[in-house]
Amino acid sequence: MGSGITVEVSAFLLAVAPVAALLAAFRRADKARPEPLTEVARTMAAGIAVTVPVFATELALKHWLGDAALVAGRFLDAYLVAALVEEGAKLIVVMTVAFPRRAFDEFTDGVLYTGAASLGFGLLENLLYVSGWFAVWFCSLPTVRLLCGPSAMGPTETHHIVLGFVRALTAVPMHAVSGGLMGYFIGRARYPDVRPTVDASEDVVDLVPAVIPRKAAWCLLGLAVAVAVHGTYDWVVYAFGGRRLIFVALPLILGGASWALARLVRHSLSLDEALHEPGRRSSLVIVRQR
Repeated sequence: MGSGITVEVSAFLLAVAPVAALLAAFRRADKARPEPLTEVARTMAAGIAVTVPVFATELALKHWLGDAALVAGRFLDAYLVAALVEEGAKLIVVMTVAFPRRAFDEFTDGVLYTGAASLGFGLLENLLYVSGWFAVWFCSLPTVRLLCGPSAMGPTETHHIVLGFVRALTAVPMHAVSGGLMGYFIGRARYPDVRPTVDASEDVVDLVPAVIPRKAAWCLLGLAVAVAVHGTYDWVVYAFGGRRLIFVALPLILGGASWALARLVRHSLSLDEALHEPGRRSSLVIVRQR
């Protein structure tokens, strides 16, 4: 009995620890003018709450696609069913919960709040995979029971602990990084008429057709980047899960995406400094809204 409780508690902590660590990393990036913890918690809670509707949507979409979802190593399952639905839900959460709030007043806030929403989603997903006790409790809820399979209804075992360690290094960082990348673009959407003078002629948002409002264009670009990272990660897992190639491909995907996120965070922080320091506002230019 005692060892069983120890395993359950260990699994629960193992599921929560990487989420807490990554959330702390996002908050450290925002340390110059930190966001209220209550606002971050609200956004993370919304990310948790959207998980069940996302699961239901994914099941319905898989049913609609049928065998087409399995073609080419489950390509549509990876990019459409999982990546687009999940990243789209995170975008909706941030745009409805965090974006309208007065506290969302910097470029880097997009990274923090989208990271928080992503980690909220990742937290519940991780608990369902890693903690047998939590999965049994969660799947006993009336509105959730139909979404759970038989594999979710059992105590925590050794393979859950192993899976927890694997997910701490792969799936959880993937949610955080893909969300953070999208968050950079959402942060740019907060001030859609401002961009740096140094790359004013090369702004990527200008690649989007001019009929799309600039704010929406930034959000769509962010969604596309997040779906690309998330979908590629899932497709590699689906298509090459039993091959050694996965041990090379996943670190490359996560490493490359993390490197890109680090560069974008530095860029958003420089934009924040220019926004808040009068002496540096000359590095920003106001562009005509379209």
